[in-house]
Amino acid sequence: PATQGETVTHVGGDSFSKNQKELQELCKRRFFYRQAFDIYGGVAGFFTFGPPGCAMKNNLIRQWRQHFVIEENLLEVEDTCIMQHAVLKASGHVDRFNDFMVKDTGDESKFYRADKLLEEIMDEKMKAADLTEDQRKEYTIVRNQADAYSREEIGALFKKYGIKAPETGNELSDPYEFNLMFPTPIGPGGYMQGYLRPETAQGIFLNYKFCLEQNAN
Repeated sequence: PATQGETVTHVGGDSFSKNQKELQELCKRRFFYRQAFDIYGGVAGFFTFGPPGCAMKNNLIRQWRQHFVIEENLLEVEDTCIMQHAVLKASGHVDRFNDFMVKDTGDESKFYRADKLLEEIMDEKMKAADLTEDQRKEYTIVRNQADAYSREEIGALFKKYGIKAPETGNELSDPYEFNLMFPTPIGPGGYMQGYLRPETAQGIFLNYKFCLEQNAN
């Protein structure tokens, strides 16, 4: 139930997208989560779970463990949050774990992931009242392939459709690669390169042999 001054709207269809902003504000007020370091201005992409958020997270983990570990009899592994360079070089993450970004040329504090921005623009174009069937097919193909284009291809599409910075209308930079991993030195000398692990799967691959032995092969 909502507290005094709060309302919850119940609608059919895609209710989440219609009420996303209100739901997010409700979760923040009740401290399910908030932007991390909020009192110092915060940093996009970092969040802190409050008491109800922690409880919800722990319930989800408990249900996950009940299904996969207890019922399905799978083996649980918890590896380190930081992994050394050699591991992620071998997996291809160092060389290929990149997204293409574009930057607002008039406000360099504003960045956009090129493929996601292209998808959003195609979605908007497909809402046009005078949309032809050929255009619908073209925009659908571009949207579905947005994350598969090379830097040159996605740059050409931005120019073809005249895509501008959505918040300011300024010109956008050419796409450039951004590695998604967080680098960090390991050890007091800082000579060993490490990264905050980009996925949990590496722990499975690294420890498969030991799980096999522990499970009597």
